[in-house]
Amino acid sequence: MIMNTKADKLADYLDDHARSELDNEAAALLRELNKVYAVAREMVYARTHEHSKKAYVEMIDLIKGKRGV
Repeated sequence: MIMNTKADKLADYLDDHARSELDNEAAALLRELNKVYAVAREMVYARTHEHSKKAYVEMIDLIKGKRGV
């Protein structure tokens, strides 16, 4: 799921105007948290059990740190 949200825009700004490595780390964290938010929202608004289950499995993968999600 690709979403261009306020969190993404803030992360881009932090990367573009980084004053230290901490700014880049904060940008990466914002992007990861945005992924978690998107999947959690998908879980809540799923209309079918299958869709909800798929989002739940995706959330588990995110929490475990699996890439490609």
